[in-house]
Amino acid sequence: MSVLAPRRVLVVDDDPVVRATVAIALETDFQVAEAASGEEALDHLAAHADTLPELILLDIEMLQLDGYDTCRRLRAAGHRMPVIFVSGHDTLAERLRAYDAGGDDFISKPFDAPILLCKALRAVAAEARASDLRESVRKALHKVGETGVLLEFLRAAIRITDYDELARVLLQTVGEYGLRCHVQLRHPDGSVTLTPNGAPSALEASILEQAIALGREFRFSRRLIINHDFVSLLVLDMPEDADYASRLTDYFNLLAESAEAVAETIEMRHESAGRAETLMTASAQSYSAVEELREAYRRQQADTRALLQELIETVEGTYLYLGLTENQEETVSATLRDGAEKILKLFEQGVDFEHQFEAVLDSLQYKRNNAADVWL
Repeated sequence: MSVLAPRRVLVVDDDPVVRATVAIALETDFQVAEAASGEEALDHLAAHADTLPELILLDIEMLQLDGYDTCRRLRAAGHRMPVIFVSGHDTLAERLRAYDAGGDDFISKPFDAPILLCKALRAVAAEARASDLRESVRKALHKVGETGVLLEFLRAAIRITDYDELARVLLQTVGEYGLRCHVQLRHPDGSVTLTPNGAPSALEASILEQAIALGREFRFSRRLIINHDFVSLLVLDMPEDADYASRLTDYFNLLAESAEAVAETIEMRHESAGRAETLMTASAQSYSAVEELREAYRRQQADTRALLQELIETVEGTYLYLGLTENQEETVSATLRDGAEKILKLFEQGVDFEHQFEAVLDSLQYKRNNAADVWL
């Protein structure tokens, strides 16, 4: 007697003697059900959807619906259990038709009971291994999808520049896992709290405030709270499956840590924007001051030229009343013009100031135009 729990097998044959013989051969390791036709076999599968057989032994020659058509129909219905054809026609053509119809193995009549049992057990074991492999692949693909949601958040986080947007993306990311959550982001100017229905109600806000005081990570019932300096996540409906819940907890911890880094970056950007605005204001004021200084210098230069010319003309106009000789007049005029020339040469030497003014103004203009680009 096998120590394994009996497996279910459906024997499909229109000969009751064959069905009885097969049942005797398999009864030590299988729970045997019987069907006298292909139609009856399909009806049995439909009626026992919750307790499907793990193996079907199928005769080929039956009235109305033969074994080939029966196998094709059950495969079309999505049944994956192994099918072993049992037939007295053991030709290559018969075997090929059996495999084409979706069969897994072929046994000739008359059969040896030990060989039948061995093949039946091997077919069921092979399907069990295949089923385990399919489940492993399904779980692996599911985990890839779960990780993909997290990676998508990280990609989106690079472009996030304000707290409201970060809260919306966090809410959306948790929603990708089929769960609901509340999000709170704290920053120097206040906080942003968001729920699946928008702004929180007074009750929701009070629950979140109490949850923030529960430490870095806390589980109660199906709720999970994760707290960081800037970010708090309150997941409302964690799954009951322990392994899945544990995996999601790891994801949400990583999600909160990533959001924390994004929140810190947003704060740095805001500080940088403030500094840039201050720099723009200072640059604008400096530009105006230097421009006014340059214009004052130009006016002073022009005024000095005009005053010197006026002085020379005034002095020369008094010669008639001073009683100077012609030589004396020429000497005085020469002295005045020579002094004026020296003063004007000082202004000519000050042409370098124009270049310096221009360089300073160009530099300030560049800072004004680019201060807004100071962005971390």
